[in-house]
Amino acid sequence: MVASSYPRYEGDSASIFLRYLAQRVADAGFQVHILAPSDARVRFDIDDKGVKVHYFRYFPKCRNMLAYGSGILPNIRNHPWTVVQIPFFIVSMFFSVLKLSRLHRPDIIHAHWLIPVGLVAALSSKFTNVPVVVTAHGGDAFGMKGKVARLLKALTMKNSDAWTANTEGTAAAAFGTDQLNSQKLSVIPMGVDASLFASGNRTELRRELDSEILLILFVGRLVEKKGVRYLLKAAAHLINRRSMELQLWIVGDGECSASLKELAASLEIEAHVRFFGMVPNKSLPDYYAAADLFVAPSVVDRRGDTEGQGVVIIEAMAAGVAVVASRVGGISGVIDDGSTGILCEPESSMALSNAIEELIVSGRSASLADRAREKIEREYDWPVVARRFSQLYRRTIR
Repeated sequence: MVASSYPRYEGDSASIFLRYLAQRVADAGFQVHILAPSDARVRFDIDDKGVKVHYFRYFPKCRNMLAYGSGILPNIRNHPWTVVQIPFFIVSMFFSVLKLSRLHRPDIIHAHWLIPVGLVAALSSKFTNVPVVVTAHGGDAFGMKGKVARLLKALTMKNSDAWTANTEGTAAAAFGTDQLNSQKLSVIPMGVDASLFASGNRTELRRELDSEILLILFVGRLVEKKGVRYLLKAAAHLINRRSMELQLWIVGDGECSASLKELAASLEIEAHVRFFGMVPNKSLPDYYAAADLFVAPSVVDRRGDTEGQGVVIIEAMAAGVAVVASRVGGISGVIDDGSTGILCEPESSMALSNAIEELIVSGRSASLADRAREKIEREYDWPVVARRFSQLYRRTIR
């Protein structure tokens, strides 16, 4: 597997879903090697049975700044000079793929994200003769729509043996609606450890909260496409206009962290909002268990990027928390509106506040949460997802 990010140390949450996928694929009988970019925080202490992690260096270690954090594109926007690292990143990845292929003679290469990883892996197959599966996750599908990006996507598709996407929405954005019936395409979601996220302790984190207080949770990177500013405005409306007793917990970090804290202060709701920063993935079940509602207020950002699937959404659903989310990207392929969650229009704090209020007043949250958990166990539990990828690998190898 080749990726543009992967956990760098035990407890790191960077692209943690890829680590879980690798573990489950290894459990299914594959020997898995991971190739990901190096970073100053790499500690080489990840030791998963059947999985070997390799990190490639593309710049002096303390200056490897393209990957991780908010992601490649946001990192370039925040530090424009890092654009000079792109050719080094691509060339180093390419030769690292060739080197590992020569050493380990893989049966298949699975590239995560279309550009640049998918393109690099697809072109490397011309030298290794190893079949390549390319997966689109979201940002690579929705956020890269220029003429050059379309040409690079087409080149990746042409030179790969199979494609996957986590939702039909991602597939349409990545490969084009005319390719949805292609024999090369499989829609396979990223998964979740359903039993882990159903095991959270509800009382541990709520000890200081009154039992009557509504606890709303957000988990994710604090970047524009997550739409957290609309959630803050919705919370302010519910507190100030509807006199609702609530707390909003925001778990995650990113380039918008400071501006969101300033917004909470300007809305005069800072006493009702708590920013936790990054939290280890293994601790998240307790946060989901403590919450009464999970809200994912995602939007389409200025560059057209949005959610492909929303891994945190399926984590919340697995934890048995009622979910309110925006109707963008591939989210409508995850949530059945009115049955396993509530979908509302994006970029509207009023739509969010109305959905939250309606869910609380109607008392439907428990039934939505129960149906959502059943759906996750049936379609998104890691053994189910890993089995589908294993079948795809074997089919592609044959």
